Amino acid sequence: MPIRLRFVTCNDPISALIRWAEDDWRSHVEAVVPEGYLGAHAQGGVQIRPEGYDNAIMIREEIVDVPADSAAARRFESYLRDHIGEPYDFAAILGFVLRDDMHAKAHAICSALQTEALIFSGLVRDLPLPSYQISPRDLRLYLAGIVPATAA
Repeated sequence: MPIRLRFVTCNDPISALIRWAEDDWRSHVEAVVPEGYLGAHAQGGVQIRPEGYDNAIMIREEIVDVPADSAAARRFESYLRDHIGEPYDFAAILGFVLRDDMHAKAHAICSALQTEALIFSGLVRDLPLPSYQISPRDLRLYLAGIVPATAA
């Protein structure tokens, strides 16, 4: 039972800022769950959004299936669901731009949330940075050693 992650970029100011700061097309990552996509967004923080919620502004997406046994997949999804309602970490985004640690505790950005869920599930370890300093690009690079992507 793989864990499915969706890397995307959209036509909006925050995505553009992240693409510029990271010099990569990926500006967001979220988990695919039965109800849609579970992730952290500037508007609304950590939520489950329905499939297709971003169709009008999406530029590109990439799906990555991370191999996991059923216990790890359950831990991953449980971790994410436990964080629903957590506010977005705008300070961490500013920290990416300024190359400074500005993380606000009990707040989440998309890639930190997914990274922490992967750590909690036991699938990711030995990261060179704290999770809140991991960008979507960094997470994809880490996962590249584990699994190839299927572009949509």
